[in-house]
Amino acid sequence: MVTPPAEELRYLRTVRRGGAQAELFNRAGQVAQVTFEGNSARIDSVIQSPWPVHPLRVAVGAPEPAVVKRLIASLSELGVAELLFFKADRSQAGLARLPSDDKLNRLTIEAARQCERPQPLKVSVIEFDALLEQFSTGRAIVFDEHPEAGEAIVDQKVELLVVGPEGGWSPQEREAFATVSAPALHLPTPILRVSTAAIAGTVWCLAHRSMA
Repeated sequence: MVTPPAEELRYLRTVRRGGAQAELFNRAGQVAQVTFEGNSARIDSVIQSPWPVHPLRVAVGAPEPAVVKRLIASLSELGVAELLFFKADRSQAGLARLPSDDKLNRLTIEAARQCERPQPLKVSVIEFDALLEQFSTGRAIVFDEHPEAGEAIVDQKVELLVVGPEGGWSPQEREAFATVSAPALHLPTPILRVSTAAIAGTVWCLAHRSMA
């Protein structure tokens, strides 16, 4: 028998309306079929989750707080390992306006529950200079709204996709990316919103990973 956290019990009683059967995730890729008895759960069986978590991180220029929840939900469903936020020159919101750590944790757990993902999406904050250091491994790519950015070749080794803020990249940021020889990717579309760009870029990377 195990005793789930209080928030899980509240979810069972309000969303699931007291259903006795449920699934529990241990964040290690295992899923347990359980039967609730009062405030405890009897483990009936344990299986390894069939849904993969891809070794891909997505870094996004700090968006408006309302966008954060959409990003967490969508990238959780796509199986991204980590979502990173950084302050870009043209970010419409600063890092201080991001939800609190507790709120982010609740959002990632909620998203994992909705898509039956065994491991919640990891959410981190990173400095722009630290972001540039990621390109020294040759496993990062910049998603660029500029048509002349080109179409970088992405293979199974790409581990980091960088998406700019709603206002786009500044000249200084483009110079910084050029300094570290950061490969750029532009899709033949109109200018995308941050949430759309992050999803489109992620799907592009995952598709090329599967074809490599």
